[in-house]
Amino acid sequence: MNFKKLKQSPKLPHHIAFIIDGNGRWAKRRGLARSVGHKAGMETLKKQIEYVRDLGIKNLSIYCFSTENWNRPQKEVDYLMKDMFKNMIDEFKQKYLNEDVRIIFSGDLNDNRIEENVRKSALDLAEKTKHKTGFILNPCINYGGRQEILRAVNTLIKQGDQVDEKCFEGALYTADMLPLDLIIRTSGEQRLSNFLPWQSAYSELYFTKKPWPSFNKRQLLKAINNYLKRNRRFGAIKE
Repeated sequence: MNFKKLKQSPKLPHHIAFIIDGNGRWAKRRGLARSVGHKAGMETLKKQIEYVRDLGIKNLSIYCFSTENWNRPQKEVDYLMKDMFKNMIDEFKQKYLNEDVRIIFSGDLNDNRIEENVRKSALDLAEKTKHKTGFILNPCINYGGRQEILRAVNTLIKQGDQVDEKCFEGALYTADMLPLDLIIRTSGEQRLSNFLPWQSAYSELYFTKKPWPSFNKRQLLKAINNYLKRNRRFGAIKE
């Protein structure tokens, strides 16, 4: 199915997520520094955001940096936190402030290991786009699924609320997003790695051996075509 036909499908996912894996390995195979892989991965990400928007998919979540990624080499962490994410946020601000795009950030941005200018830029962008009702872009930075669940529980305890699924979901970072339909993970790993565990309860999973910098438009269409062929039962029996 080509892009035009795919765009017309009534069964397109409403919310997809990327676990963008393999930037460092992509660079290593080419004898390049890991930072070069992250730069290439950022270029891929910018293209993929536009492909997803052009298809008419409403929500996109991106696993950029996990709570466990702090254990990576300090040089790589510093590059991501001091350069890459600041540049990413600035580019998003320049591109999307005048478009119907809302940007939220899932993850603990109050962690004192995050550069203050990165935190301020992210919070400012989220604030300036919070009224928009079109496409929702959700970069997940310093995100951990278990951390998110504990945060939601503690929020509800403080509020004294009776906990049910609806109010619990309202306390998650993704409260204003549609249910997560499809998770795409690149570079051959086949696990969620603490990414959106509550939201992914009935998500479809798609794994590809392609490293993220090599994940192109054709690969995205292949993943979504695969999704469209699945019979989503949500625990029920459908003949």
